[in-house]
Amino acid sequence: MKQLHSATNAGKIGLSTIVDVFDCADLFEVLDNEAVLKLSRLGGKAGFRDSASIRRSTGITTRRRLRDGVRPLDLAVEVCRRLETVSGCPIGEFDAILLCHSNTDAQACVRLAEDLSQELSLSGGAIVPFNHGCSGFIKLVPEGAMLLDSLDGQGKVALISVETPEYWHDGADRLFCGIVSAGATAAVLETGRGLPVGASRSDDFRIPAERRLNADPLFRMETADVYDFRGEPCCRTVMRMNAEPVFINGIELMLDNLRAAMLSIDRQPGQRVIVAPHQPSGKLLRALIAAAAMEFPDIEFLNNLESYGNTISSSVPTLMSRIDEVLVLNKLEPMRKDDHIILLAAGICMTDIADHMAAGHTCLQWRENTLNVLHHQTPADANVSVG
Repeated sequence: MKQLHSATNAGKIGLSTIVDVFDCADLFEVLDNEAVLKLSRLGGKAGFRDSASIRRSTGITTRRRLRDGVRPLDLAVEVCRRLETVSGCPIGEFDAILLCHSNTDAQACVRLAEDLSQELSLSGGAIVPFNHGCSGFIKLVPEGAMLLDSLDGQGKVALISVETPEYWHDGADRLFCGIVSAGATAAVLETGRGLPVGASRSDDFRIPAERRLNADPLFRMETADVYDFRGEPCCRTVMRMNAEPVFINGIELMLDNLRAAMLSIDRQPGQRVIVAPHQPSGKLLRALIAAAAMEFPDIEFLNNLESYGNTISSSVPTLMSRIDEVLVLNKLEPMRKDDHIILLAAGICMTDIADHMAAGHTCLQWRENTLNVLHHQTPADANVSVG
């Protein structure tokens, strides 16, 4: 799969609205590191050494699971309602609605799209589903941009991301239980409004055997007796990860995309470059930033892991929905007119999990008062923690 939106169309299409639902205490419970420590030791596993080691390794203090009785559909409905309110556009008036919902069950995204269409009184097929994994939002942007290119005059495309990794991971797998988090975001690509979208590219990359370090696949699915994220035994199909080659190749793919993005932008003196990367884990993010600094010492990276975790395809749009807050958190200056923003991601390729990874980038340019976001009233970590 290759998706490419040419930089020659820069300025025609913009990112005009972006929202999330992380302040909704009725949707989420917050898992602190003590809860994750208990999960990692289920079934007699050694697990993490202590909660402090989880914080050092993952860079995360809290992450979310759905409250008892809350469904992925509930997240999807809430984020769509927020999108309507903030964008001022009823959901049925978008020219297209693209939905990313990742799962080991490839039909989970299809079912969610159908259920959401019915809940929102939309026609069948109005919501197009994708099972894209961590690069999901980066894949949806060029898809949406190409749709807008095909329309005459004005157009609007909604990009929805609903991620509930607790449904397709083993709660006792320390490679995942310490980092993954539920979340949902929604964004609008629009002709003639918002932050101008320049080059936007996504692709799936084959990782040859010599770059996989061992004979094992990068990722594999396993149907087994495992634990859910409430510590209860269950049988489900979960994702397993070959951590070292995923780590190394993920960094290389994001660096390659960063280089391509930097070549595509017309950076003038005084203009900053801010990178909003996928938030995989603290360890990987630190390694990416250190490697990038050797080539691009003056670009700035955003880190939003501590209170949000790895929300799969929702990670990058969450950074953008809370851009002011994240800049303060990272001790960076506010955005200035014409600053460049590079959205960056790499991760699992859901169609070829054994020997491919997906990666991509999108280039934006800052314009004051052109991005509609939700002004959050509740601190993101104000929910009751589950210890």
